[in-house]
Amino acid sequence: MEENNEEKINLDEPIVEPENQETPEKDYGVGLSSAEEPVAEEPTPAEEPTVEEPAAEEPAKEETPAAEEPVVEEPVVEEPAAEEPAPAACEKEPVEETPAKGGSSKKPLIILAAILGIAAIVLIVLACMGKFSKYPGFKKDRDTGIYYQFYGDRHDTAAMPKTGDLVGILFSLRAGDSTLIPMMPNEMVMDSVYEGDFFSALRMMHVGDSATFIFNGQDFFKNFMQETEYPFGDDPLYMDIKLYGHISKADFERLRAEYEAQMREQEANEGTAILEYVQKNNIKVQPTEEGLYLITTKKGTGAQPKDMQNLTVHYTGKLLDGTVFDSSVERGEPFKLTLGAHQVIPGWEIALSKMHVGEKATVIIPSKLAYGERGNYGIPPFSPLVFDIELIGIE
Repeated sequence: MEENNEEKINLDEPIVEPENQETPEKDYGVGLSSAEEPVAEEPTPAEEPTVEEPAAEEPAKEETPAAEEPVVEEPVVEEPAAEEPAPAACEKEPVEETPAKGGSSKKPLIILAAILGIAAIVLIVLACMGKFSKYPGFKKDRDTGIYYQFYGDRHDTAAMPKTGDLVGILFSLRAGDSTLIPMMPNEMVMDSVYEGDFFSALRMMHVGDSATFIFNGQDFFKNFMQETEYPFGDDPLYMDIKLYGHISKADFERLRAEYEAQMREQEANEGTAILEYVQKNNIKVQPTEEGLYLITTKKGTGAQPKDMQNLTVHYTGKLLDGTVFDSSVERGEPFKLTLGAHQVIPGWEIALSKMHVGEKATVIIPSKLAYGERGNYGIPPFSPLVFDIELIGIE
């Protein structure tokens, strides 16, 4: 019987315990079963099966939902317990974000500083590229302050002129829409007149480079144009340059020494060259006191010109070897000049003053009365010249 009672008690435990005590599940069930033993002993042994079966069934039916409630509630109860960390986690997120937000208040400053730094670098690069230049398309040289623009391929491996070097250039000057000097060749020795001058620009170039430089027109004219007033006020002066030739200072000095020696020889031999020409051409006239030969080939019957009268002439100029360097006859247009106005070489002034209108003459002119030691285009230094001249008229 005791064994059977114990089994019944064990059957009742799950039914009673969940209602009275939800928190403890099994440990306290044993204690409650021992307290309920007298209640279970009151029914008779014969009635136990009939009473207990419905009792067991009724509570089973009634308590099934109750028994299920803990099963359902247990997760519900456990959910808050499981969810308690979730709010804690949610509460911690702002706590963790607070420093992040505090840090984010610094991050924009850091980002802004970085952006400003990058912008500054970009501006510097663009300025170097001439994007924000005072003159669009031109860059500014830091050392000289000259604005410049190069064209085509740079000849970085070619020589760059230095002070004392001899250079050959093509250049033009312009301001606004006006061309002051058209493109023309020139050769000059590198020098320096003032900071940022024309020679400073040439020192930026390589042989073969083409560029445009911008100068202060007033400074340029004052130093290079014999103090002629710059006619364009504050407008910039543009100089287009192509550097086509260069001789170093050492080579130039060597060549100049050789040239001067040759010129001294040429000067010494000039008199001999004139005498040989006179003898070869069987010229019988004597030279004038100035040293020229005036050989009349056709006499003129007109008036003899005076100073400041306007003359019309035809001429052909030659070297002693017969090389023609200029001729109004070939151009088909007479040449006009004012006698005594220094518009022509001294030998011409002397010869024309001795001629008459309608006269033709051959004039042998020594270099001292022509182009002397400097020569001219097609005329070497210390070259005596031969001119065939016709005095057409006097106005």
